[in-house]
Amino acid sequence: MLVRYMTALLSTTLTAPRALADLFLSLTDVLPTISLDVAEDPAEADNYRYTFFLSEDTKEPFLAALDILPPQHFATPCTFDIVDTSIDYIAQNRAAFPPLTIGPFFVARNDEDQPAGLIKLDIMPNRAFGSGEHATTTGCLLAYTHLVQSGQTFAKGLDFGAGSGILAIAAAKQNGTPFLCIDIDAPSVAINNQNAQLNGVTHLVQAIEGETPPAGQTFNLIFANILLQPLVELAPALTSALATGGSLILSGFTTDQSADIATRYTSFGLKKVWEHQQGDWLAQIWQHASA
Repeated sequence: MLVRYMTALLSTTLTAPRALADLFLSLTDVLPTISLDVAEDPAEADNYRYTFFLSEDTKEPFLAALDILPPQHFATPCTFDIVDTSIDYIAQNRAAFPPLTIGPFFVARNDEDQPAGLIKLDIMPNRAFGSGEHATTTGCLLAYTHLVQSGQTFAKGLDFGAGSGILAIAAAKQNGTPFLCIDIDAPSVAINNQNAQLNGVTHLVQAIEGETPPAGQTFNLIFANILLQPLVELAPALTSALATGGSLILSGFTTDQSADIATRYTSFGLKKVWEHQQGDWLAQIWQHASA
């Protein structure tokens, strides 16, 4: 169905520091906008590009609301473009992001109906990593499915480098496991919390901004789908956060990097108990060797 507007639909893209991401996302509650898209600025790593969509009759209130922000925050002026509403963007989006079935999970990206017997995950495509397409996300979901099928249960989970929150949301929806999600990227944290609300698990899934696992806490299940270097650097912290008898699911590295992961995590007393390979990407389950 085409979305129609009584007045012209406008868009404006503002370039501003990454540090303002939380402020901009909170402003969507008070600014007269239809939606906000956040993307990295390819020209400047410290900036994001914030694209607001609004109707023409709210242009002046929008500009007035922006006046609360100091002008030095903006690297670009506020100019408006008319959006072509004759294009069926919904149909385009559905074609670009079809639903996925991964183990017992049905990843819906455009509010598709839930197939019988599958657990629906509503994860809309956006800038946060983890909409289901990547082999590492698939591998982590299959690793978790393997643990569940093996009869393991989890009282408390950590999703480190959570992105969209898809992994924590999947575990919360399937088995009611409470999860703490941590990411260094403020917009991803906001998207994670929005996805938790969309999936009805805000009572179980909380996302916060951070760079390390919380000190002094342990978790029965940990997802760490990041990259080789942070996985190597965070091995002591992730191992300390893993409860006795718990499982650590690692991904975000390739087959030629597997030896580095093995050397690092075995040195902290863990053993690899399961592995999934898709293309060059790996997902592995690690547990305490003494367990």
